Amino acid sequence: MFYAPWCGHCKRLHPTWEELAEMLNQEESNVKIAKVDCTTDGDVCNAQDVTGYPTLKFFKLGSEEGIKFRGTRDLPSLTTFITEQVSLTLDGEQEAKIPVEAGLTELTEDTFEQHVASGKHFVKFYAPWCGHCQRLAPVWDELGKNLGSIDNVRISKIDCTQHKNVCNQFDIKGYPTLLWIEDGRKIEKYQGQRALDDLVSYASK
Repeated sequence: MFYAPWCGHCKRLHPTWEELAEMLNQEESNVKIAKVDCTTDGDVCNAQDVTGYPTLKFFKLGSEEGIKFRGTRDLPSLTTFITEQVSLTLDGEQEAKIPVEAGLTELTEDTFEQHVASGKHFVKFYAPWCGHCQRLAPVWDELGKNLGSIDNVRISKIDCTQHKNVCNQFDIKGYPTLLWIEDGRKIEKYQGQRALDDLVSYASK
């Protein structure tokens, strides 16, 4: 974000930008959120041809040529834009497929609807680049193993960078989002702690 402290649009965007940074500036994340004050670092802003505030640009590692964000300045639009840019960066690189753990189903746009159509489901909506998601991944795998023996609860996950339509349908605005779904309908969003004991207790209940 290239900004000026006196600019009203910048001030309005500031809390959203902070939230985005908190979400993405994790140790394991390969995306970093930053800002440049054009009143103190004018040379940087001039080099980037910044003519209005705020100007938002996405830079790939090693490139000084930024891709300008032209969408609505809200969290869902910003995360979607970032996801698209990261996907483009990874395009052509074959990502290693994560083996499906016992009791945990990896869903896609083709399988989601049929899978959740009946029964009780605890679903993780995630993005591979998100630090919180990466930390939750081994816990979620364990949850699948733990609850594999409970017939009426199914644990699954869906990658929102690959299957946007499903995530849009459930109005997913941040990652990870954990939803309890029964017979195809969203019952509630899980808001508790993400330790294994807490998740097992919630799902069992």
